[in-house]
Amino acid sequence: MYLYPVEVIADTYVSRVGGCSAELGKGEIGININALTANTSLIAGESKARLKFFDSNYPFFLRRKYRIVGLEEHMDGYELSENGEVVFSEEEFQSEFEGREVIINAVEDFRIGDDMSKVIKAMRERIRNMEL
Repeated sequence: MYLYPVEVIADTYVSRVGGCSAELGKGEIGININALTANTSLIAGESKARLKFFDSNYPFFLRRKYRIVGLEEHMDGYELSENGEVVFSEEEFQSEFEGREVIINAVEDFRIGDDMSKVIKAMRERIRNMEL
């Protein structure tokens, strides 16, 4: 079995950062394909998630989305995700990330998708009701 990602609540996982790969593009993170299949409901190449380090206070919904790439044995970066660790692109990797725990939040992608209009409408309605 794989140590990571560990589901902590529905569609939200914890993993560690394993390093970076030249094979990943900006806006992508890689995770061992077998760990994705065994430990998550994430779909390689389709699922998107927002990431948060434990010591960061920046809210999830203001963070950028990353497309989840399933790292296979023949791919650069696979060895950095032997236990399901997160691998960043070289462009976005910072050395202080390595070994740190990260929260992978895919709730928005699974429950809302790319259409935020319903969320915005609900927020406006809520604010309007508070003002009354």
